[in-house]
Amino acid sequence: MDESSTTTLGDRVRRAQRGDESALRELIVAYQHRVAGFTYAITGRSDTVEDLVQMVFIKMARAIARLNSPEQFEPWLFRLARNTCIDHLRRQKLRRIFIPFAPEHENVPEPAGAVDTEELDALRQALAQLRPKDRALLALVQEGRSHAEIAETFKTSVAAVKARLHRAREQLRKHYHSDEN
Repeated sequence: MDESSTTTLGDRVRRAQRGDESALRELIVAYQHRVAGFTYAITGRSDTVEDLVQMVFIKMARAIARLNSPEQFEPWLFRLARNTCIDHLRRQKLRRIFIPFAPEHENVPEPAGAVDTEELDALRQALAQLRPKDRALLALVQEGRSHAEIAETFKTSVAAVKARLHRAREQLRKHYHSDEN
C-alpha cells in the first residue's frame, strides 16, 4: 500500500472507532470480497461464506474501538476472520460428533456449476485435506501478502511463516497428486 491509502485506511479506522457508521460501512465494503475469499479458502464451503463473513464484520464492529493501533487494522481483521472460521469448523466437528446425521446429510454437494473443471475439483479436495490454519496461510499468500504481513496476522516470526508455508505447500502437492492417481 502506498502512504496515501495507508493514511486513508488509518483515518477510516479512527473514525469507525469513534462510532462513525459511514466509516464502518466503508471498511466493510472495502474488505468484504477479500474476507469472503479468505473465509472460503479456510472452510472450503461456499454455503457458509456469507454467514461467516457477516459474523466477522459484526465482531469487527463490536471490537474496533478496542483496536490499539489503527495501522494494524488489516492483520487484526484477518486474524479475526481466521479465528471465526476455525471456531466454526470446530463447532461443525463437535456437531457431527453429538448430533446424528443421516448419511445423505454428511456431505451436502456444492451447488450446480460451482466446480468448473475436474482439476479445480481435485485442488479443492486437496485443500480440504489441509489444516484450516494451513489453508488460511495459503489464502494469504495467494492474495499477495508478504511473509512479514502474514507473520503479523498469525503473531509469529517470518521464519516460522516460511517453514509453515513450505510444509503446507508440500502437503498440498502430496494430496493433489494422490488425487490425480
